[in-house]
Amino acid sequence: MKLLHGAALALLLLAAAAHAQRTPRTHAGDAAALNAVFAKLGQKASSSWNISGNPCSGAATDDTPLDDNPNFNPAIKCDCTDQNGTLCHVTRLKINSLDAAGPIPEELRNLTHLIKLDFRKNSLTGLLPAFIGELTSLKYITVGTNALSGPVPKELWNLTDLVSLALGSNHFNGSLPDELGKLTKLQQLYIDSNDFTGPLPAALSQLTNLSTLWASDNSFTGQIPDFLGSLTNMTQLRLQGNSFQGPIPRSLSNLIKLTSLRIGDIVNGSSSMAFVGNMTSLGELVLRNSKISDTLASVDFSKFVNLTLLDLSFNNITGQMPQSIFDLPMLSYLFLGNNSLSGSLPATKS
Repeated sequence: MKLLHGAALALLLLAAAAHAQRTPRTHAGDAAALNAVFAKLGQKASSSWNISGNPCSGAATDDTPLDDNPNFNPAIKCDCTDQNGTLCHVTRLKINSLDAAGPIPEELRNLTHLIKLDFRKNSLTGLLPAFIGELTSLKYITVGTNALSGPVPKELWNLTDLVSLALGSNHFNGSLPDELGKLTKLQQLYIDSNDFTGPLPAALSQLTNLSTLWASDNSFTGQIPDFLGSLTNMTQLRLQGNSFQGPIPRSLSNLIKLTSLRIGDIVNGSSSMAFVGNMTSLGELVLRNSKISDTLASVDFSKFVNLTLLDLSFNNITGQMPQSIFDLPMLSYLFLGNNSLSGSLPATKS
């Protein structure tokens, strides 16, 4: 009996040792880099995973949702398939709305398997470091709403797998380089509310997968490029608050998938409104202060059944207000002030 008991104990010990060997561990370089990034940005991991021991454990490796999950922030996600499932690499890093301050830590460059980086809504300062271009697995970068400044580093254009690049609400400046055209997988580009200057580069025409372009509230100049009309996968286009010259290119009429179009603050020229006639998927249409010289009858608004916001204020629109606008079933916000409309208003809204 004692012999049997001893054999059973030995088997248990062997099983425990085998399980320990199978338990995946975080790559030492990733763990060190993560510790340094957290320390420099004044962050502490939640109780759902152990930053000081094995970061790739707990919620970092299970199906706990990461995006928009306030209970898991700061947070990471890991991939543990390396070396037959025994080694983990950090693939996602989230420090979102946590008042993280200071420059982006140098140690971030050692997280070479990062796919998604989320540093939104903090107080980060300084440059977007050039070493970000070394993290060639990145598909999603979000550093919006910080105090980052300077030009976008040219090394960023090495990230040819990027799907989404969000730089909005910072102090980035300079012109957008032609190298931007290398990011041919890009679907979302948020560069709004910065200090970018110059024209929109022709290289944007190569981003044929682009569905979202937010470029409002910068200092862009020149024409709204005609080639934007060739980006027919676009669903959101925002170009307000710049110094673009008119007229608005007619080629935009090709963007029939648009659900949101915001153009405004055109410097000169004169445009018809007819180019929006086929954009019947629009939920938002803003052409405020866009040098529109036309009548509302040039567009058959009865087809715009999804429209919730229509802002055509501060233009030179003449003629009468058509009943078709008032009959739109979803329309909640209507701005037509500072035009030259005439006649009487329709008696009722549907």
